[in-house]
Amino acid sequence: MELLKKVSRLEAKRCFVLSQRFTSKRMRKDAVKKHMIKPSKKTIIANIKAQTEEVMKLGEGQLDHIISTEYKKRLKAYDTVEWYKGVVDVSEVGVWRGAGGAPLSWTRGSVKDTARILFEEINKKNARYSRIRAMRVVPKILEIKNIIKKQKYLLPIILSDGTIKNARKGMKKMKGHIDDGCMRSLAFAGTGDEKITAYIGIAPKGFKGF
Repeated sequence: MELLKKVSRLEAKRCFVLSQRFTSKRMRKDAVKKHMIKPSKKTIIANIKAQTEEVMKLGEGQLDHIISTEYKKRLKAYDTVEWYKGVVDVSEVGVWRGAGGAPLSWTRGSVKDTARILFEEINKKNARYSRIRAMRVVPKILEIKNIIKKQKYLLPIILSDGTIKNARKGMKKMKGHIDDGCMRSLAFAGTGDEKITAYIGIAPKGFKGF
């Protein structure tokens, strides 16, 4: 894990809120309905730009309301940690337990471990796991991987291990976990990325977690 630059918590909060807007099932449906065909690269970039501009208008109190409505412990964690922009190895951080509806056994190890299992099943086109959200979502992310990786506020968000206790309860201890952007991180790791640029929240020394 390499911490490159200290950033404000506002940056991480903007990243979370924008990514929720971008990955919203309703918004994806609206975009397809509006254009009647699969949105082009140009349209996707324009949509991200428009959504970013809207998020940038929100004050911290408004961002906090959105985050806490989704999960109160997340807001507490975001307000507690020190934030950095940095790089992590996909073998040193994990995803949420059961991320994307995956069996817990798939998510016990690192992002790299989970991606390996997930892509094995994707390549097999195993009908047994066809209803798992990660099996459907990750291939769609791959279609726009190069666009996503260039977006400042679509980076994954990582919290140091134990910041949110139930994130990896019963899973292998790692340096941290992907708090937001598990599917993006799995898409990156599954197609050869060894490192991921992310917003990284480091908990204070001695912090017991939420």
